[in-house]
Amino acid sequence: MKRSLKGAVAILAMLTAAPALAADYPEMRPAYPESWQNPDDDLRFEFGTRYWMSWGEQDAGFTAVSGGTTLGDVTISTRDQTHIGELHGKIEDLSTQTYLSGKAGLGLSTTGTYAVTPSSSGSIGRNSNIGYIGTDFGWLPWGDMDEGFSFGGLIGYQYWKDAPDIGSGQYGATFDGASNPTSFGTAKDDFDIHAVRLGVKGQAEYEQFDFQGEVAAVPYAAISGTLGGNSPTGYNFPGFGNFQERAPTTLTGRGYGVMAEGLVGFHPTENLTVRVGGRAWYLEGQLDAKFTSSSGGANLPTLDLPSNFARIFRYGALFELTGRF
Repeated sequence: MKRSLKGAVAILAMLTAAPALAADYPEMRPAYPESWQNPDDDLRFEFGTRYWMSWGEQDAGFTAVSGGTTLGDVTISTRDQTHIGELHGKIEDLSTQTYLSGKAGLGLSTTGTYAVTPSSSGSIGRNSNIGYIGTDFGWLPWGDMDEGFSFGGLIGYQYWKDAPDIGSGQYGATFDGASNPTSFGTAKDDFDIHAVRLGVKGQAEYEQFDFQGEVAAVPYAAISGTLGGNSPTGYNFPGFGNFQERAPTTLTGRGYGVMAEGLVGFHPTENLTVRVGGRAWYLEGQLDAKFTSSSGGANLPTLDLPSNFARIFRYGALFELTGRF
């Protein structure tokens, strides 16, 4: 009986002292507020594919000059339809309102026509090589990238190859005494373009839809490549005879232009987006071509072919399927 009474007294003393002990004990860390989130949630990723149903145009005019004598004009014109498959991705940092994007596309099928005056014309062949790869860094300080509307600028780089398969793609490797080619080498139409992009971009989200568009100026583009080969036809300049290439006709130059695209998207699920829109790229500039020729049984000095005009245009419809995480 005495032991039970003593136990009860001890328990009562502990309960009485509990409030005082709690007052001296360090405060426990509170629970996370409802708005707390992992910092990694500020990053958003997009990866997907696009199909670009594109139409392309190349137009250039050159004046052939040898030893101060003008021989005549050479013009090149191509019109093609190219189906392009593209992979693209983007990383968005919502905390800084910035993004890094990249894309790479390759022509899957090209058809069309070409004309090289005063040489030949015909249909574009199956060995065309059209593609591109590029990256942009953007900052959209106005608005909110996470929801609603945002707007800002971008800077980027793009490599663009535009090489429709025109002509025989040959130059004369060996000749007989009358400057007729007896064997041939390969020389394809091949434009390599390295372009700087400076532009503006806007994007918006509204419930299950999104809208995005960009316009980028190309203040400078370096252009190099070859104009293909036209043996055994050659270039026939009236009054000066027929000139055959004995090496690929090379070109270098610079250009400027604009690139634009716009897309409208639908989100059937939280992480899936289907978009449709359009894209257009335009460049113009000055080119200098070097034509190594043979005529009348003799190897002639290299002809200079400075361009009177040069432009390249590719445009068409875009279709996109993208996952967002």
